[in-house]
Amino acid sequence: MTPEPILAPRLQVFAAGVLLVLFGAVVRLVRRHQLSLRDSLLWLLSTGAGLVVAIFPGLLIRFSELLGIQVPSNALFALAFVYLLGNLLAANLSISASATRVRRLTQECALLRAELEELRSGRKDQPQG
Repeated sequence: MTPEPILAPRLQVFAAGVLLVLFGAVVRLVRRHQLSLRDSLLWLLSTGAGLVVAIFPGLLIRFSELLGIQVPSNALFALAFVYLLGNLLAANLSISASATRVRRLTQECALLRAELEELRSGRKDQPQG
């Protein structure tokens, strides 16, 4: 007895279409400089992987068998969960790096402002002539 396909053909076409639209949207955001290339890589890779699974659902069945998961949809949800955790970690790393840069820039700005005020007050104290 052969296993039933995991996705109906209409659902496969729909999933592939949605993933292609998502892929196009990410590429458009990168081209318009609204999303950095580094941040988009995770989106592009995961969308590509989803597209491969939508086109070849047998891969998900084999993957779930390798992991000992009886229902392939459970493997899909597990992969989605791992993906979301990875995306959250990447976002937190980016936010942390940005916060460090902002703090450093704020400190440098405060030092420059203090130096400018010192120079301005030094000119006022000197006699003009």
